[in-house]
Amino acid sequence: MSSTVDALTDDVSLSASLRAPLSIQEIIRRHHVALIKFLRRRLSIAEDAEDVAQEAYIRMMRYEGSRELQSPSAMLFRIAVNVANDHGRAAVARRSSSHTKIDAVELASEQPSAEREVLASQTLDLLLDTIEGLPPKCRQVFLLSRASDMTYPEIAAHCGISVKMVEKHISRAIAACLEKVGSSV
Repeated sequence: MSSTVDALTDDVSLSASLRAPLSIQEIIRRHHVALIKFLRRRLSIAEDAEDVAQEAYIRMMRYEGSRELQSPSAMLFRIAVNVANDHGRAAVARRSSSHTKIDAVELASEQPSAEREVLASQTLDLLLDTIEGLPPKCRQVFLLSRASDMTYPEIAAHCGISVKMVEKHISRAIAACLEKVGSSV
């Protein structure tokens, strides 16, 4: 803080001795480092110091060419304090201290992604086409097993074939399905 006070008093004495006001750009250039240090100590989030300083510079530019400023550097720091106070009030209003960074939150949904839904629909269409392409008896045995949830002996009795033949039809149907859609079935 003493460097800030020194900078302010140096500025006043230098300005008075030269009898010509310093430009706002020169004031900003001379006091930028001290202002950033001052704001980093004052603000709860040190990274906001650059933003607050930038806003203070913009507001300070309104006084360009004004001969009424006794101490331009003091004015710069006063503006910076006001901007920092505004920034703090805005943060409280936004409740920014209770915000959670989105990077830290794992977003998961119970719903499948759109890509997964499309892939599932395409896979189902392939399976239905494959089942439709099976020989009639093979298709009937497969559907009785999978859709009607019948056991192999029940299917054999229903179709008038042996259990061994039911097993062959089911194996053929599963092999055809796997060939079309892969091992994801």
